[in-house]
Amino acid sequence: MRGPVLICLAATVIAACTTKETPNPDTQTSNLPPPRVIAGGGIGDGAIDGVVNLYVIDDKTRMPIPNATVRVGSIDGVTDATGLFVATKLVGPQTVIAKATGYRSEVWFGANGANMTIDLQVAEQPAPGHADLSGQITGFAGITVAAGHAKVATVVYSQSDDLGDAANNLKTANDKNTCLALNPGDGCTFTVTARTGHVGLIAAIYDRDRKGTADPNDDTMTLIRWAYRPAITVVDGVNQTAQDLTLINAGNVGSQTVDFGVPPAALSSVFGVVGLETANDGVYQLPVFPTPANPALQLPALTALAATGYRLTAIAQTDGSPSAVQSIVVRRAQSGGTLTAGTWLAPPSSVVLTRTTASWGAMSGATVIGMEFTQGSTTVTHLLDMTVFDGSTSVKVPDLVALPATGVLDAKLNALGATGLDLGNFGLDAEKTKLDRVSAQPVTIAN
Repeated sequence: MRGPVLICLAATVIAACTTKETPNPDTQTSNLPPPRVIAGGGIGDGAIDGVVNLYVIDDKTRMPIPNATVRVGSIDGVTDATGLFVATKLVGPQTVIAKATGYRSEVWFGANGANMTIDLQVAEQPAPGHADLSGQITGFAGITVAAGHAKVATVVYSQSDDLGDAANNLKTANDKNTCLALNPGDGCTFTVTARTGHVGLIAAIYDRDRKGTADPNDDTMTLIRWAYRPAITVVDGVNQTAQDLTLINAGNVGSQTVDFGVPPAALSSVFGVVGLETANDGVYQLPVFPTPANPALQLPALTALAATGYRLTAIAQTDGSPSAVQSIVVRRAQSGGTLTAGTWLAPPSSVVLTRTTASWGAMSGATVIGMEFTQGSTTVTHLLDMTVFDGSTSVKVPDLVALPATGVLDAKLNALGATGLDLGNFGLDAEKTKLDRVSAQPVTIAN
């Protein structure tokens, strides 16, 4: 998984290291596979018994990072022009470190694979590419509501499958992606700021009961229609007009219910986000938010958008602040009727994060534990990400990637659940859908 948390899931599980040292032909090894890049980062080709082939690549471009500083166990080195470092005379799980100028440093504790690939993320994420899409909802003016009611439509763009990607959370200036029609014949003309690539647009249309008052706080909203437009190619900075949405026929809308299961008791704010997964446009994350008290929804049928399945993202948290403790469940490829959250991860306990050490309570159900450290508010610098593969409940920050001695740091401990993921043999590109749960505890490290 890659971020709301949701999370930075993908980036946390796949951070490794690479080094290059030419094996001694006289060295006897029990496991000496040829070096290979594992797509998206990962571990493979058997346990460490003589050699570690470590590649370091760029997370976005997937190109090799030469001259990256790496450490495998006690062996230091740098990557060659192909991003490779080979460390020899090693047996069993190792601490693996990779860092490079302009990138967030990565540490893996207890990593055990003869081939490893770490994909480094840039330290300061550039603003994502985007463009404005404008149009209207065809037939919106003809939708009737009762006297004294209004019509409201919210238009959103489909998201990529890169969890935590900032391109999935672009804001439209002045809420121009929302229409408020107070008069019966009013139409809906919108503008939405969308990510680049292949996207679709979808709108939720509501009947807003104004309760006969001018006070919007007593209004209630009832979802009445959906509209959409698929297959738009967005190029950075190239705005497009006439991107009109078509109403989805009422026969292609049906009832769905969200079963939230048993969220962690300590996290009192619980809600869900439902998406429709498609082959070409990404995931249509719908602007509706079921809760345990109101779990029923009227959603487009999968066939209406040529979707392959529903996706439920269920979120439990202490509150809506950046310092909230969270637990998130992502369930993909659901067929409908009842969308089920299943088993949650409890929030991390006894968390202590400092500039030099980290400790936490044992986490039942967690596949790995991840820690991330950032600095800054307006411009955020991603300093360090550490992942624990061996079940340890405390680690030290290696001297090779020491954190700044001064300045406020924002840290977070993530417990990650990945059903069926083999920590000795995985590649994130192929298996990122196995990352299905995360719980997180943010910590501020004072100046």
